[in-house]
Amino acid sequence: PTVMVFPSGVGADASPLGYAGPARVVTEGPTTKNVSQQFTSRNWDGYITYASSHGTDFTVVKATWIQPAVTCEAAQAWTVFWVGLDGWWNNTVEQGGSSAFCSTLGGSATYKLWWEMFPTNAIQSVLAINARDTITASVTYATTTFTINVKDVTSGKSFTKNETCGSGLVCARSSADVITEDVGRLGAGNYFPLANYGTMGYANAHATDTAGHNGSISGKNWLNAAVTESSGGVTYAAVSPLSAKGTAFTTTWKHQ
Repeated sequence: PTVMVFPSGVGADASPLGYAGPARVVTEGPTTKNVSQQFTSRNWDGYITYASSHGTDFTVVKATWIQPAVTCEAAQAWTVFWVGLDGWWNNTVEQGGSSAFCSTLGGSATYKLWWEMFPTNAIQSVLAINARDTITASVTYATTTFTINVKDVTSGKSFTKNETCGSGLVCARSSADVITEDVGRLGAGNYFPLANYGTMGYANAHATDTAGHNGSISGKNWLNAAVTESSGGVTYAAVSPLSAKGTAFTTTWKHQ
């Protein structure tokens, strides 16, 4: 998908302006029902769940993870971890999660909870957290409102944002996503270095669709794909197979 231009008025933060946007798709596998496909993207690593129609399909996505401590091997290295709707088949994303940002080479990272409604705004940092805190996040759609909830279970801090799709946009809810992402540079068309987070795991990954089906991200009513962050012969991050119950997997940093 094409990177879109943000309006002014993004949230203030110590980090530079960045966005967690739609997948920059490199390859897509065949769509065989109930079998995990292997897709590649320049900026996403994780799993997407979708229907063959690529239509308006999902109302809830949620997952849990432990915020990984990162190694600052490059200045302004930045990795975000999130759940959301849309972004693979279209150019909108409704999302929330946690982030790790390295201001300097070899320095200490800062960790935040954040949300974003792409392309209406860039990453909106809300709360400071600590590495190794347990995070839960969900995005829920009802009527016209997306409710983005992110909680640091360890500290008890949390936030909830109720947002609507931006004027003139179609937030189709065509995929449910659990993703580790390389943050895009606002207005530059490229990416920040990917902060070295080692290997981290997502758990309790579930989705609900408009028909009321609720289940793991590999549920029998949907298709799903493992997305590897790889482009131009460079693998930036790798993703594991799903667990037997289809609710857990790991992503592993490979290259900044």
